[in-house]
Parts: sequence; C-alpha cells; structure tokens
Amino acid sequence: MKRLLALTKKELLQLSRDHMSMKMIVMVPIMQLVIFGYAINYDVKHLKTVVMDESRSYESRELVAKMEATEYFDIVGRVDSFPELQNVIDSAEAVAAIVIDRDFGRDRHRGASAKAFMIVNASDSTTSQQAMSVVSGIASGISVQVLGHQAGWKAEGLPVDVRLRPWYNPELKTTNFIIPGLVAIVLTFTLVQFTANGIVKEREFGTLEQLQVTPITRIELIVGKILPFIFIGYIQLTILIFMQEWLFGVQTQGSMAAMYVLNGLYIAAVLGLGILISTVATTQMQATQLSMMLMLPFVFLSGYIFPIDGMPVVFQWLSKLVPANYAMQILRGLVLRGASVADLAEPIGWLTLYTFVIIGIAVFRFKKTAE
Repeated sequence: MKRLLALTKKELLQLSRDHMSMKMIVMVPIMQLVIFGYAINYDVKHLKTVVMDESRSYESRELVAKMEATEYFDIVGRVDSFPELQNVIDSAEAVAAIVIDRDFGRDRHRGASAKAFMIVNASDSTTSQQAMSVVSGIASGISVQVLGHQAGWKAEGLPVDVRLRPWYNPELKTTNFIIPGLVAIVLTFTLVQFTANGIVKEREFGTLEQLQVTPITRIELIVGKILPFIFIGYIQLTILIFMQEWLFGVQTQGSMAAMYVLNGLYIAAVLGLGILISTVATTQMQATQLSMMLMLPFVFLSGYIFPIDGMPVVFQWLSKLVPANYAMQILRGLVLRGASVADLAEPIGWLTLYTFVIIGIAVFRFKKTAE
C-alpha cells in the first residue's frame, strides 16, 4: 500500500507541474460541453420559407398563418413564379417554399380536394423531415376540421381522440436528451487522451528504467497510474453536472450518490482503456492517434446520436464492446427517468465486467521494461 500511495503521489506531483495539462483538465470539458451542447440541436425551428400563393384567398392565407404560428416556419418573402422560387431555394435565401394552387380557396368551398405542395431543401434530411411532418400535420388538422363540418359533427371532441403523453422529456427538447450523453463523451475524450500517454511518457523520459529497480509490481504501477486520474475524472464530472443543471437546465431526477458511484465505474473503464493504449503505442504520437481513432466508435456506437436499435445487427453487436453505450444508458436513466440502481442492473453489470476486463488486459500486457 505504501508503494502504491507513493506512486500515486508521484503522479499527482508530476501533473501539478504540468500547468498546461492542469488548465486542460478544467477548460477542455467546459468548452466541449458548451460547444456540443449548443451546436447539436434537433429542434428545427424558424425555417426560412417563401410563399407562392396563386389562390390569394382567405383559405390560402389561413394555411400560411397556421404554418407561421407553429414557429417552425418564418415567412421571409413571396414569389410570383416558379423560376423565382427556384432561384430563392438555390441561393439558400430560403430552405422551404409553400406553393398554393390557384383553385385552392374555390375547391375548399365546393368540397373538392384543395391542392398545395411544399418544396424543401432536403440536403439536410433532419430539417426536411421535420418540416414535411409539421406541414402534413397542419394539412391533416384542416382536413379533419372540414370533413367534420361537412359531416355535421356537432361534438367538441374528435371521433377518435388519442392523447399524447411524452414522459421524461415532455417538451421534447433536444438538450434533455443530448446533454446527459454528452457527459460520458466528454469524459471519454479527455481521460483517454491524458492516460494514453502515461506509460509512453515514462518510456520516452527514461523514468520507466528507474522503476525497473524498484519492487513495484505491474498491478501497483497500473493502479497507481489510474488513481490520480480517477480524482481528476471526478473533478470533471462535478463541473459537467454543475453546467448541465446551471447552463442547460437539465436536472438530475435520480440519486446523485448513484450518479457519482456509477460514473466512477465508467471513469475507471476509460482510464483502463487509455492505459491499454499506452502499453501498445511506442511513442506519444502513436498513443494520441490510437486514442483519437477510438473516439469515433465511442460517439457513433454508443447511442449518443443514433439509436442502436436502428443500426444493422453487426453494429448492434459491436456497440456492446463500447463502454460509453452502458454509461449512456446509466446517465440518461438517472438524469431523465430517475431510475434506481435496480432498474439499471443490466448496463451496470456489463460496465462492471468491461472495467475489470479492460484493466486486467492492461495489466497483462504491461511489461516493466524500457523497450
């Protein structure tokens, strides 16, 4: 134990002398959370839209007004011809256009199908899908209203009234979904990067040769490398949780004690991965490249952005090898659903297994040599 404490103290002293690293420990997670937290937003609103209204009737103006009232569309202009409309879309002055047929108002009055169509710049599929979905909903609402009037429906409610009750994120805000997962991603980016250079630095600076003549075991050396960064990981976690609640208003619904204990497990897992990388790489450049190479799987196979259930079966299996997948389930469960430890038993079990396996492999691979 004395050897382990001495090695841990040595690592902390070495870190404290590296002023740039100390600044990065605090500033990098703050910058990443702010940048990604605000930049990643699926709540597409205020789309610049132009109107080509050939009907110029009360009914066509009603349709445009309903679109504008949703706040998804901002009417930025009106055009009188299709070439003019195309120029506006091509020049990116607008991303959507609503074209209303000349007989739109007349057809509404005589009970015929009133026609209009929407053009959307679909180079951004997320934006175009939301825009088309909103307009389809508006059209369906008007259609139901007209059909009910024609059928003589007198009741206030609809014939079939299906009420929607979105739990855990009733406002359907992107930040409520993105920010908890972003905590795991930011911890991964910073901790793997720092620890990946751990043993490589010892090798390049020659201090690994000095450790050869000491009675320190492989396990003590690996654990001694990890312990200081667990402390640093908790500092970063505290900063991220504070910013999550203060800056983005995402409150943790579950146990804060469980939050710290279970995230400590994830911190140990990514630190073990960083140490494993440092046992494979021979230079700091290689360690940095290997750690960056692993970042993309952590982002795309963790369920942070894309749902794992929608991936091909092969990638669903590959996602089971990514610890961020389990950390994501735990974080979102605690923050959004207020889940208990029992509710999260499966991801906790897999994350625990991953942590011990990855640290075990790192200890097995490490050789206390200067090669």
